[in-house]
Amino acid sequence: MKFMLSIPTFIQFGKSVSKKAGEVALGFGAKTVFCVYDKGVAKIATGVVETLKESGLEVIEFDSVLPNPTDSLIENAAQLARNAKADVVVAIGGGSSIDAAKGIAILLTNPSPITLYAGPPNLVKIPAKPLIAIPTTSGTGSEVTPFSVITVPSISKKVAVAGQFVAPAVALCDPLMTVGMPPSITASTGMDALTHAIESYTANNASIPTDDFALRSISLISKNIVKATNNGANIEARANMQLGSLLGGIVFANAFVGMVHSLAHPISAHCNVAHGIANAACLSYVMEYNAVEVPDRTIEIGVAMGLDLQEIPKEEAIKKVVSAVQDLVDAVKIPKLSAVGVTEDKFNVIAEDAVVEIPSQFNARTVTKEACLDVLRRAF
Repeated sequence: MKFMLSIPTFIQFGKSVSKKAGEVALGFGAKTVFCVYDKGVAKIATGVVETLKESGLEVIEFDSVLPNPTDSLIENAAQLARNAKADVVVAIGGGSSIDAAKGIAILLTNPSPITLYAGPPNLVKIPAKPLIAIPTTSGTGSEVTPFSVITVPSISKKVAVAGQFVAPAVALCDPLMTVGMPPSITASTGMDALTHAIESYTANNASIPTDDFALRSISLISKNIVKATNNGANIEARANMQLGSLLGGIVFANAFVGMVHSLAHPISAHCNVAHGIANAACLSYVMEYNAVEVPDRTIEIGVAMGLDLQEIPKEEAIKKVVSAVQDLVDAVKIPKLSAVGVTEDKFNVIAEDAVVEIPSQFNARTVTKEACLDVLRRAF
């Protein structure tokens, strides 16, 4: 029995913990805070900004984050933060805002460009400025992961900055912050979180603690994603989704992910598809591919989802699990890849990129170009 587990972020979870943002920032000795969010969460961000101001902090706001944040966006925002002499960064939003804020916090103490730090872990040598992450989605788990995924349009790729100085210092996980999420975002981000948990559970780097967290995450998300999507005001479902996402982020950071993410990254980079949709569209087909290597774990995923798989042949049980996952994808109306701008002429480059993506190293079964093409055809 041998494993390593790292949770570098201090987590506060519960209703209204977002109101502690000012208190937490002051705890870091902050005078000026750089607030990062996108225009879609402007109303929610206003409440956090007011909390910060009431604590006596000067607040500089950057509201121009876009999905799949680019290196140039991060560079421009970091320059504004430098000019303001910001000493704490606060991210309000989903994975895009938190990932962008990670890059900004890094560039407040390390030289540009941010792409200098893409590649192997720990290329960031100087601790970043403290980052407080306040997630408004239940999806990426970025509030607790030591990764920042950045799109670099000049090479049509997503790259990752990773290491000990990348994760947020504090995550304030407030289910009330997710109530305003529209159904489509609730669905796509929720499926992203489910993908983290499923891929981490079947990854070749899984361990005892990540297994326990992953199964709990799978249970929470699979039993609440439809409720949260159909009724965003269901606080219990929202809280369960956020907890599931948080646990999924922790296991993702430690056990890593696999082939689904290897496909999703080039799908997003080449076709500008939202990460959660790309994941969800491929998930059940990759599970079916991997089940050859991890049949028992595939069945255990189904048990965590609440399926009755006792006293039926293993092959039949696996089919039921894969079908149940696809039923969830369909129930929350995740579109096929063909409906979100992916074209068949991109399949080849997506598959070639997927094979060499880092998550492929942790996939349960060897990732081949042929297998990637098969998944793309079925998800199309």
